[in-house]
Amino acid sequence: MALKNQGLNLIEFDFINPENFIFPENDYFLKNNIAVVISFYAGKCLILEKGLKRIKEELGIIIVCELGDEPQTLIHNDIIASIANISLSPDYRSSLYWQNQGYNCKWFTHWADTSIYKNNNEIKRDIFMGTSMGKRKYDLLLKIILGPLYVNKISNPKKNAELYQRSKIVFQYARWGEITRRIFEAAACNCCILTNKLESHTQIETIFANNVSIIYYDGFFSLLYQLLRLKLKPNLYKKISKNAKNIVLNHHTEKIRAKYLISLIKLELLKKSDPI
Repeated sequence: MALKNQGLNLIEFDFINPENFIFPENDYFLKNNIAVVISFYAGKCLILEKGLKRIKEELGIIIVCELGDEPQTLIHNDIIASIANISLSPDYRSSLYWQNQGYNCKWFTHWADTSIYKNNNEIKRDIFMGTSMGKRKYDLLLKIILGPLYVNKISNPKKNAELYQRSKIVFQYARWGEITRRIFEAAACNCCILTNKLESHTQIETIFANNVSIIYYDGFFSLLYQLLRLKLKPNLYKKISKNAKNIVLNHHTEKIRAKYLISLIKLELLKKSDPI
């Protein structure tokens, strides 16, 4: 939708089960005058790989591939990254890895779809801490310590947004040590994010600074300390949630990512029309 809103003539071709996916024949792309194909798929799909390779080689179509939830999906992406004219990774270190293989990969970190994830002043923030992470590390601890003040519920995007809009603080534990989409979505809903400290190679602190626009914990005792701070200092989470929301709305929305993607595609089209 964000790409359509930028004025692109976009044809959507969805597939849910990659095992039953039939890649369109060349005539489909010629009939619809398709110059660029953008693939958003996390995982291995031989049919998709073969089809994208075919239309790139036989029709000269520019291929753009989003590489899923890297770093955990990196193992599946060697073929797709080699096929793509432009590949997009949400993980900074993975993007460097593909660049070192000679591929045109960009760091394309997560964002918030603000048609879903947004602040709603009409909803009362009656949950001290919410999360949609499911059964992960520290979940049981938080249930014991916070009791009904803590809500952990996995649902669809709309329901997740409603949970964040009711939550003062959103808790996160990144199992793979990666930047997660939940941080951006919750921040867009004006929540204070409490998440485990990630390694410097993720570049997360170039986006969210500790105690300014996010709070990081580093282990069990650090988590307890941060919970105490947040409980005793309501102005702290209000300040951090405001800063995080402004960062996301100004730099990490679907509209901003769409504009950046279009600029990358325009550069690729320019290279194609005027090769050096």
